[in-house]
Amino acid sequence: MSILDINIPVNYYFEEISKIPRGSYNEQKIADYVENFAKEHNLRYVRDQINNLIIYKDASAGYEDHEAIMLQAHMDMVNEKNKDSDHDFDNDPLDLYIDDGFITAKGTTLGADDGYGVAYMLALLSTDNVKHPPLECVFTVCEEVGLDGALAFDGNLISANRMIGLDSETEGETCTTSSGGCDVMVDKDLHFVDNTKPIYELMIKGLQGGHSGREISNGRGNANKLATRVMYGFIKEKLDIQLIDIEGGLKNNAIPRECTIIFSSESDFDELKKVADTYQSYFKEEFEFSDSGVLVELKAVSKSLPQALSNAESKEVIEMMNVLKNGFVERSFAIKDLTVISLNMGVVRIENNQLKINYLLRSPMKSAVENMCDELSIVARAFNASTVSSNYYPGWLYDPDSKLRDQFKEFYLKHTGKQLKEVASHGGLETGIFKGKKPNLDIITMGPDMSDIHTPDERMNIASFVNCYQLLCDFIATL
Repeated sequence: MSILDINIPVNYYFEEISKIPRGSYNEQKIADYVENFAKEHNLRYVRDQINNLIIYKDASAGYEDHEAIMLQAHMDMVNEKNKDSDHDFDNDPLDLYIDDGFITAKGTTLGADDGYGVAYMLALLSTDNVKHPPLECVFTVCEEVGLDGALAFDGNLISANRMIGLDSETEGETCTTSSGGCDVMVDKDLHFVDNTKPIYELMIKGLQGGHSGREISNGRGNANKLATRVMYGFIKEKLDIQLIDIEGGLKNNAIPRECTIIFSSESDFDELKKVADTYQSYFKEEFEFSDSGVLVELKAVSKSLPQALSNAESKEVIEMMNVLKNGFVERSFAIKDLTVISLNMGVVRIENNQLKINYLLRSPMKSAVENMCDELSIVARAFNASTVSSNYYPGWLYDPDSKLRDQFKEFYLKHTGKQLKEVASHGGLETGIFKGKKPNLDIITMGPDMSDIHTPDERMNIASFVNCYQLLCDFIATL
């Protein structure tokens, strides 16, 4: 049963792709769908070894001598769900529903980032009712895990020198710049010993989370860091602590909403609970305006776990996590409210006798990224750990002479009566990658109203979704 009015092509395609599991690294089925779409519509396409695709469509009659235009969106989505959700992201379709004019998904991320862009391109490629220059529609993979698809894409497949990026979330805005960045993994070998002590579970939950590029300057709590603070609080009170497991966050580009730490202790539960309650009051005060739902929960676990880290190694892990840098670092002095340096301790795990801390660093300045890498490495070495940096990607610098942006501003004012808002992003965007491959590429971005991206509260305004598609079609007809 359809949720949206599927007589509207973009609605039809959004519902269709929402039936297909398409988390990062799991894009085979959605790539198959897009490839079959191209075949069914007799459109020329190229699919590469990692499932990126580009579909070409010839110009409409009368537009044959117009410059080509490239459109681009990524097929993968962030797979994040509520703790009580049994959704299987590898196999289940999204459970869509409508709430007060917004489309959302029950207990999970919606995938409107970037499903709307995929739906826009499929709808545009499927119709002969829109006048357009030659189209080059690029569908990438693994955007959410380091822009990997765009980085691997063969720029020689693109002839266009104009690009419309379809990975935005506010109608009436166009992006003008984006951040560069890289991943950093902190690794520490661990040594487990026999354990016969009682087991406890500490959990931080109730946080808003959100995109680590967009929300990092808004003072939201990082569950990994908050859980570590509570654990260090136990140590400061000289309570017995032996770590067994840490599971915090899901993606390095999402501010972690929850973190669970399992530990053993001979200390009295009431003493442990007293410390946990103290930090609950601290966090309620600290995050009163930015993350007021924060909860600190401590409970005894009935099962026995035969191994734990020693007290000394547990302390070393907790101290290292406590001093490792995280969050907003610096704001631009040239562009108002633009964060230019940040880092997110996104995922923490203990697995295979190793502590693994997965960071995403962001800055349009390569030197600033390198400095953050150095800082993390220095701290890690001090605690007998190591770091590995990977997946560096460049930023997209502001172009004051963008002809395409000027055309879009004029078009938008004429069609809506409103001024187009220019925004700068601290997020890493595929536009920056493609700009690096084709330095002469003139770029704009556009998209519908969405909110709470990368969280189970993600939602998209249905009217805005349909309206922005029509604006895209009308604008392309002017090019």
